[in-house]
Amino acid sequence: MGRFILRALACTFAAFTLLSAAAANHSSAHAALSAKESALLHGISMLPPPAMHVDGAPPISQNLADDIEPYGEFYPTRFMAWHPNEQDMIVVRRAVNVAQLFLLTDPKAKPIQLTRGKEPVRDAVFEAKRGAYILFARDSGGDEATQIFRLDPKTQEEKQITQNGELHNLGPWNSNRDKIILTASPLDRTGRREQSYLTVYALNPLQPDARFKLATLPGAGWNVIKWLDRENRLILSETTIEGRSTAWSMELATGKRKKLDDGFSFDDEQAGDRWVYRRAVDEDFVKLSRTDIRTGEREWITKKFPHDIDTWSVSKSNGRVAVLINVNGLAQLKLFNEDLTQIAVPALPPGLITSVAWHRNGRDLALTIESADSPGEVFSVDVDAQQVLRWTQHASVPDVDRPFAEAAPIAWKSFDGATITGLIHRPPRSLPRPPSAKFPVIINVHGGPVAQSRPGFRGRMNFWINERGIAMIYPNVRGSSGFGRKFREADNGFKREDAVRDIGALLDWIQTQPDLDASRVAIMGGSYGGYVALAAGISYADRISAVYNSVGISHFVSFLENTETYRRDLRRSEYGDERDASTRRFLDLISPLTHAEKLRAPLLVTHGKNDPRVPFTEAEQLVKKVRASGTPVWYLLADDEGHGFAKRNNQDYQFATATAFFDRYLLRKNGVALQTAK
Repeated sequence: MGRFILRALACTFAAFTLLSAAAANHSSAHAALSAKESALLHGISMLPPPAMHVDGAPPISQNLADDIEPYGEFYPTRFMAWHPNEQDMIVVRRAVNVAQLFLLTDPKAKPIQLTRGKEPVRDAVFEAKRGAYILFARDSGGDEATQIFRLDPKTQEEKQITQNGELHNLGPWNSNRDKIILTASPLDRTGRREQSYLTVYALNPLQPDARFKLATLPGAGWNVIKWLDRENRLILSETTIEGRSTAWSMELATGKRKKLDDGFSFDDEQAGDRWVYRRAVDEDFVKLSRTDIRTGEREWITKKFPHDIDTWSVSKSNGRVAVLINVNGLAQLKLFNEDLTQIAVPALPPGLITSVAWHRNGRDLALTIESADSPGEVFSVDVDAQQVLRWTQHASVPDVDRPFAEAAPIAWKSFDGATITGLIHRPPRSLPRPPSAKFPVIINVHGGPVAQSRPGFRGRMNFWINERGIAMIYPNVRGSSGFGRKFREADNGFKREDAVRDIGALLDWIQTQPDLDASRVAIMGGSYGGYVALAAGISYADRISAVYNSVGISHFVSFLENTETYRRDLRRSEYGDERDASTRRFLDLISPLTHAEKLRAPLLVTHGKNDPRVPFTEAEQLVKKVRASGTPVWYLLADDEGHGFAKRNNQDYQFATATAFFDRYLLRKNGVALQTAK
């Protein structure tokens, strides 16, 4: 309690001293605050982070921020890499404001923090021979222009080894494990360059200035799978505008490429000494196959399993394969020897497995597992001994005294008879509410669209479920992954609005549920999910109470014209080519911006100014047009974020604003506020 009082006093003092600058920080909308809101600003309010622009949203009560705070005190942990020789690993988890690297030297040992930069760490690997240093990726302000850094784990000294102005990714090591593939893509913040290309370098991380170019590959979608340096060739994967993927063998001396196979890939290939392991479509489902690097012969690994695969790992020492198979949204672990005979899997902790990685010894397997009440923990499996060890332990939060709601599967029939599925989290019945009261609903649409809502940890949204009594629904509209290729492609091109009609059918389903209030339904989504939320808010204006759009597409043509060049062609394969006249007319017709005046539900928009995928101009043009029609609009723009908020202070303010937004526009009926749990 003392912590909250001190913070409140500090915020009160800050509010008085910064009052003269309030209009600049909160934009012109705050110049005309009501007397009540002005008094709140002078009193105890949550100040926006320094890089946050607030337009149209009222000040946030510090009491509300304090109520929410325990629901943000969770630290998801993800496995990054094994040490090549020792039983050590590096993981990433939040430290204060952003995700940082930590070293674990023993199961349940205290994590040793390795990085302390102001920007989050995105990826990391150990030096492959002795683990003498770590290479990790970090961008700036969410711009995704990732740079590679070399870190000494003993001194924690870090050094940037790539050049600014390009997007970099690490590839495979060479046979001696003293050089690594580095790829670089040029950046084009104007979106005016039509052609993208990828430059492939060989890099000694201890002598980064001596990198040398191996190849330049025209177009987007390239991935280096294996570097056969003794044969002076590369094994490559190319994803085309048609969404297909081809494996190539490229002779570096001549630049000539030879096709190995065609498949369907998500840029997650791996290679051993003999095989290239890739996703490929066998009939409808995406399964794991491997192709002989020299003969091109293909073998199917998961052919007998009628499900899509998520990811996999191949042991470098003995060729063992670990595969995660997507079964009704959960991930089943399957283990194989190199000859593809199956290996027994011991009983694992409950939850969704999100990553899998072999140690070089070919015996120990690292897993990241999350669940409704766990944000993500790291485990290892000793496959030979059939033993499971827990490496991380998330600290409990005593201020959260209600269990988090487990996801329950739901299904409904859409307009064309197709079965659409999703997940629902219903609030606990222990909430102090009238027995006959129905739950208001928030529909949360995933991005992608090639992605999937799956049972896992919901983070701060547990506050809405537990403390506001809101039922959260996570639909998997057509276009989602995990249900086979036909379903994944069922929204492509001119079928785009069929995904929005799936939401209309969900609204019909909600109306049939005795415990859900069809008169109080909000919809939210991020990126492509933001488009779906906006389009549903327009198409079903009389059935949607509020719309929350985060980093969403408001107009497909302007999005495609302004997204980063290295992404554009691959996005055209999903949405259509805006350079074609008929496609351009269709994309304009279905875009929410075209029909913005029809959006009558109050709108919340959040965006990062450095977003390279969906430029922040998509938000700016939407806010301007919707507001011109008289619809209430709250808008947050963060100068130090990109495609989604990654910094804790920005996330806190974003969620508090969203809570205040739904408190005002969803949790009311005929002007009467819904009773909440307090």
